[in-house]
Amino acid sequence: MTTALTDAELEHLLNFIGYGKLNAEFWFIGMEEAGGGEENIRSRLKFRKMEDCANAHQILGITKHHTGRKVIQSTWRGMCYIMLLLEGKPVDRESIRNYQADYLGRFLGNSLLCELMPIPKPGIGSWGYENLIPQFNSANEYYQIVKPRRIKYLRGLIHEYSPKVVICYGKGSENSYWQSYSRLFPDLTFSPNGQFSVGTNRQTIVVLTDHFTSRTMNGKFDEVASILKKYL
Repeated sequence: MTTALTDAELEHLLNFIGYGKLNAEFWFIGMEEAGGGEENIRSRLKFRKMEDCANAHQILGITKHHTGRKVIQSTWRGMCYIMLLLEGKPVDRESIRNYQADYLGRFLGNSLLCELMPIPKPGIGSWGYENLIPQFNSANEYYQIVKPRRIKYLRGLIHEYSPKVVICYGKGSENSYWQSYSRLFPDLTFSPNGQFSVGTNRQTIVVLTDHFTSRTMNGKFDEVASILKKYL
């Protein structure tokens, strides 16, 4: 029988920020992590608000991306590609593999990996936590209650730490994700730049992209880096 999370445990999950460090110059923000399940969720109760990516995944029992052969994770691949280009380093499979393991979302790196919605799920429309998280009856109720709170929470962190670059990935149907991401930056005006949307001020450049695993992003990471280099 599943034991439901307490309100305090749920609050702990909802306040998780991401992997890396808040004073990183480069932030990557997605909609939510894939996966989840009760074991995964309970393991996340051991997380601090900020975690080193490798250490966090060791807690989750996922070591293949950081040790041994170091399997390249599909979403992280694009992030590593962009970071290597911006740092003027070679971009090849081994460089991506090693950057993922040693620097991406790591305390010693210069990136923060964050999700707008903090609870991982198998899919955007799925829930499956009726017994584990009875505080929300459905994915729809979870989004309605938590998304405004998370937008306010992350908006405050962005204002406080002023990252140089924020890349928000994942477009959603009828640009729904982009609309949510843009609410993180109420003072910015976004304009089309090819297939992307870009907003800037004196502190930060924000690029909204399709999801990094989407076919529409094939061959487009160089273009993202080129846009960023114009402002950095």
